[in-house]
Amino acid sequence: MNKNIEIRIREIKRQNMARYLIILLIILLYLIPFYQNYLVLNKERSWDKMKVANHDNILSFSDKPFYSEDFVYQAKPDTMCHVSSICSAGNNKMACTWYAGSRENAEDVAIYFSIFDEEKASWTNPIVLVDRKQCSRELNRYIKKVGNSLIFDDKNGRLWLFYVSIVMGGWSGSTLNYKVSSDGGYTWSKSRKMILSPFFNLTHNVKNKGINFDDGSFLLPVYHEFIKKFSQLVWVRPGETAVQYEIRKMSREKKAIQPSLLHTREKDLVAFFRNMASGERNYILMAHSNDLGQTWSELNNTPLPNPNSGFDMIKLSDGAYLGVINNSFYDRSNLTIVISCDKGKTWKSLKILENTPDKRYAYPSISRSGQGFYHITYTFESKKIKHVVFNEAWIKQLNGYCN
Repeated sequence: MNKNIEIRIREIKRQNMARYLIILLIILLYLIPFYQNYLVLNKERSWDKMKVANHDNILSFSDKPFYSEDFVYQAKPDTMCHVSSICSAGNNKMACTWYAGSRENAEDVAIYFSIFDEEKASWTNPIVLVDRKQCSRELNRYIKKVGNSLIFDDKNGRLWLFYVSIVMGGWSGSTLNYKVSSDGGYTWSKSRKMILSPFFNLTHNVKNKGINFDDGSFLLPVYHEFIKKFSQLVWVRPGETAVQYEIRKMSREKKAIQPSLLHTREKDLVAFFRNMASGERNYILMAHSNDLGQTWSELNNTPLPNPNSGFDMIKLSDGAYLGVINNSFYDRSNLTIVISCDKGKTWKSLKILENTPDKRYAYPSISRSGQGFYHITYTFESKKIKHVVFNEAWIKQLNGYCN
């Protein structure tokens, strides 16, 4: 009897040892690419030595106020669309992405792409840039669904599509991937996974644009929603054969996500965050960095309400901050352009874009073209992606502008 027990104990120990070895092997498989992409860094390219690229010299402003509205996309019956992103594509063109499907987080969701020609004032027919099946083929692994996307133009004129893929669960189980275009969005590289964590690389997501450095690298704001809700800043360093990353945490509190970054001067940055704290009256949060995002101040409330919704910010040529927000504590039925003339201390409403009770106008994205036009896209009642374009001459003649 005792001998049988001893044999059984030895068998259990062998089984446990095998399990431990398998777990260790899995961890090593995740650690190797993380080490290659994150820890193996070129010491000559230090974060401290970086300089923000200057885009102001490419702008040419018209003295005549200009404002227009149109729609990028209208969803088919029984489908929805959401989370648009817009950026310059060069040659007087703007690139826009969004996702559409039967519902948010559905397996039939695909990421769409269209180009706006400022001279013709028209959009190209939308195309599917990636869906879960294409993502699975390109990453050579099973993907259950895709979601949020961000399109961003780097200093060298390349377009970067960052997008979420999910193997199981919801947004908290998301991972980030990227595709790159060197010809204004006509052709794209295969999807590559971003290895940002050694532990299963889960729960990274994107919303707002990054900031370019003058060497071709850039800062990309990302955020987490699994257990703890916080934001990180990724220094993305494209190389000849691989992309490397360096990561800094932006917030300690468990409520600040989807940062919108502004470069104020030299090494100073300001970030505005969506507020996911419990409570009925929450405000957009703000933090500052004086070392290009390596360290951040404590979070502070701005005077701007935030009903747990996404928004975006941009800096005007005169240094004023321009925001597109849901100007409400309670819902997303109001979408307003706001401005701060004193570095975020106080804010004024410039124009109400939408204001219809019980409707949803959400997730705005704002970017500036090479000709100095400001482009906003946002979700219009979950059925359309709306597009607004204006110049600084139009902004400056509004009641409430900085005088």
